Parts: sequence; C-alpha cells; structure tokens
Amino acid sequence: MTSVLSEQLQCPVCLCVFTDPVSLPCDHTFCRPCISAHLLRSSAKSQSRCPECRGPFSQKDLRAHRVLTNIANAAREEEESGLAAREPEAPQGHTVASELVCPEHDEKFKLFCETDQRLVCVICRDGEKHRGHTFTPVKEAAKISKNVLRGALGFLVKENREIEGLNQQQASEIIKTKEKSKSLTAHISSCFEELHQFLRRREEELKEEQEREEKTTVAAMLKNDCVIENRLMIGREMEVTLQSALEIPESDHFLEWWSERGLPVIEGMKMKDTAKSIYRSRVRGLSVTPDSLNLGLYETHLPFCMWKEMLKVVKPVPVRLTLSSSDDPYLKVSEGGASVRHADRKGGFGFKYYRDYAATTTVVSTETVQTGQHYWEVEVGGKLDWGVGLKVKEDAGKESVLSPEREIMLHLKPEKGLVFSHDGVETPLMAAGGDPGTQAEAQVGPRRVGLYLDCDRERVSFYDADSMVLLHSSWCSFISPCSLCLCPGLYMEGRNTNPLTVCWY
Repeated sequence: MTSVLSEQLQCPVCLCVFTDPVSLPCDHTFCRPCISAHLLRSSAKSQSRCPECRGPFSQKDLRAHRVLTNIANAAREEEESGLAAREPEAPQGHTVASELVCPEHDEKFKLFCETDQRLVCVICRDGEKHRGHTFTPVKEAAKISKNVLRGALGFLVKENREIEGLNQQQASEIIKTKEKSKSLTAHISSCFEELHQFLRRREEELKEEQEREEKTTVAAMLKNDCVIENRLMIGREMEVTLQSALEIPESDHFLEWWSERGLPVIEGMKMKDTAKSIYRSRVRGLSVTPDSLNLGLYETHLPFCMWKEMLKVVKPVPVRLTLSSSDDPYLKVSEGGASVRHADRKGGFGFKYYRDYAATTTVVSTETVQTGQHYWEVEVGGKLDWGVGLKVKEDAGKESVLSPEREIMLHLKPEKGLVFSHDGVETPLMAAGGDPGTQAEAQVGPRRVGLYLDCDRERVSFYDADSMVLLHSSWCSFISPCSLCLCPGLYMEGRNTNPLTVCWY
C-alpha cells in the first residue's frame, strides 16, 4: 500500500485504517466508533460538528461507506500478511518502535508462547521455563490475536450501537416526559381556572343577590322607621305643650289656656265611641321590622352547595353505569340497576359450600369499555365483606376466556382485611385490624371505592373515594371489552345485607 493510499485510508481522529467507516453530510469520513464517541461527548454540551470542517450533523446523518469498508479491510489484510510496503502508522499517541529483543538473551522475539501468553526468543523456547509449552511464530500469533481482537471490537461496536440506541431512546423519553409534564401542568391550570371562574362568578352572583336583599329589607325598615319617627315627633310636641301648661302659675291664665287649647288636645287623645275616658294609644299599630336578612341554606352550607353546583360544570364525571340483572336467586339488583344486595335467605346451603359459592357470586354492568380512561365510584358503606373490580365481557357462543379467578378485584374480607386479587393471586393490602400482615376482627376499609381504568396504559387503580387516597394500582391487559364487577360478599347470617351502590352524579 503506497503512502498516498495509506493516508487516504486513515481515520482523521485515530489515524488508523478505517474501522466500519461512515460518512457525514459534509462527505468527511471517520471510523464509526470514533465519530460516535465524538458525538456522545459533544451532544452533552452543544450541537455536534464535524471534527474537520465543523459542519453540523446528528446521529441520523451517519451513512455507512461500503466501498471504503471493503478497501480498508483489504488493506488491513495485506498489511497483516506482510505484503505491505511499510508498517502501518501507529495510532495517535503511540510511536513506532524498533523490533523488540529478549532482555535475557539479547535475541529477537520470533516466537509467542501460547501457554504463558508472552513473547519469547528461540533460546527461551529451549529453556526449562517453557518446557512442554506451545509456541507460534510472532506474525502468525499476531494475526490470530488480531482476529480475536477484531471479533471483540466488532462485538463492542455492536454493543455500543445498541447502548447508543438505548441512550437515544432514553433521551427521547426524557424529552417526552418533560413535554408531557408541561402539558399536564397546563391542563391542571386550565381545570383549576375553570373552577376558579365558576366560583368567582357564583361569588359575584351571591354578593349581588345579597345586596339586592339588603336594599329591599332596609327600604322596608326605613319606611317603618319614618312612621315611628313621625309619631314620636308629634308626641314630643304634645308632651312639651302639656308640660309647659303645668308651669303656668296663675289659675286664670291656666284656665284660659285650658279652655282654648288644653281641653281640645286632651279630648283628641281619648278614644271615641266609648263611655269611659280612655286615652288612645299611639304605640298601637307600630312595630319594629325585624332583621330578616339571610341566605337560607347558602348561609350555613355554602361550600356544600357550591360543591353540588360544581358537579354540573365538572367534566368528566364518573360514568353512569347500570347493573345487569342476575340469574342468582340470592342477589337482587335494584329496579334502576344502580345497586345489588343479598336477598333474605332461609336454610339451603351448608356453611362451607355457601362460603365458596358466595365468594364467586357477582353482577356486572351492562356497559363495557375497552379503550380510553374511565372512572367509577361504588358505595360500599359499612359492609363487612364485598368486592369491587373488573371482569372481561364474555361473548355469547364463544368459549369463555375468563374464569372467576381472572377477575381483577379489590376485596374486603372479615378475616383478611383489604385484599387485591388478580389472576387468582391474592395480595394483602391492609389486614382486618388496620396493620398489614396482622389478623383482627375489626372492620377496616373505605366506605366508597373509586376505580380508575386506563385502557391505553393498561393499568387499573383503586382509590378511597372519600379521601382520594390510592389503595392499589396494578397492570392489566384487555383483549376483550370489560365491565364493572360487584360482589356483595358473604351473607353472614343477615349481617352483611347492605347493598353495593354505583354512585351517579
């Protein structure tokens, strides 16, 4: 290989013959491992640029150079066979050294001890240290080792490509997560702003209503007060007149006043059409208009009223589901399909058989879902035994692909507490006494259960619907439409007959 050809086959980065050469958009060529390492280093800081012309590029711009790959491989084989005109230049950072000699015998290393994996001279081969060892000529051993090295390099390059792909995927997922976080933040702000607008609007409406009520009430009070003040003013004038007459010292002057003014005033104060001299009360007919200003229910239960009103504007709300009627004579679905309960039982089952039977008796909703996100709430109240979950809708005429054990359920069991059941495998969540892993008799569990189903992400989550605390979340897959599934639990001699009710909003 001539000097000019050798230079053309050298990677500008490592200064060695190309290994898996790739070209950039600017037509400069590099070893794939070299340019990938450069790309990895530069991508963390800024945009990646060509080491030679500084032109921008990305991972997707790398193009394999098949012709140059074949030429580089042929040149490498020629060098290794000893037919090259000169030794290949050493990688950057290394110097081309003269032939090595044995420091012990001052002889050239012509052999390679396969047993000890070290260079030896002819004299070393015949020595006691290497008796019975296997030897190979240096060039042949170098060729074999390079083949091994080339295989390891190929494996490493392949692994690095896969890792690089994972790195890019992870970076992409990080970007997607950040974008999703921004979207969710905007969604949260939008939802709360809608609620804020509703609350601000209702606040202004209630304030305006209160102001109108105040004006109406105060106007009536002011009108009544004018009547009272008018009578008071007249009464005080009469009081002053009569009081001043009592202060007239001369009898003749007093009687003159009495005949001209006093007697008419006194007669005017008496009630007419009566034989008795009774003074007419000027207080009669007057009353104080009481404070009647109030908001009614809004005055004492304003937050509750606003919550009820907000249900009209909150979207989405839990879907209204109706329960299908059951063939089980011991389960009664309400007329509207909103609840299911145990019927009264007299005799019949043996206890053990009944326990096994009752644990599998369920009803499902008539509505089914398979895509999207859905949320339902079920009122369980103070029941001692119940189950809420999902069941795949079985197609009529087809072999069932679901057994009762495949139901995804959240149970409350008297002897176990809260239990999650998936594919027949039970996972204790909260023991009956309130501590995981313990046994007790006290009933522990939510009074209302929320079930959130995300078909797209294949997850189902159970919540305490009163506090919105997550009780459990699990993976699930859907190959068929599924329905809400309710189990009223054990009859317990009539102590567990309260219904399970699907909440409607």
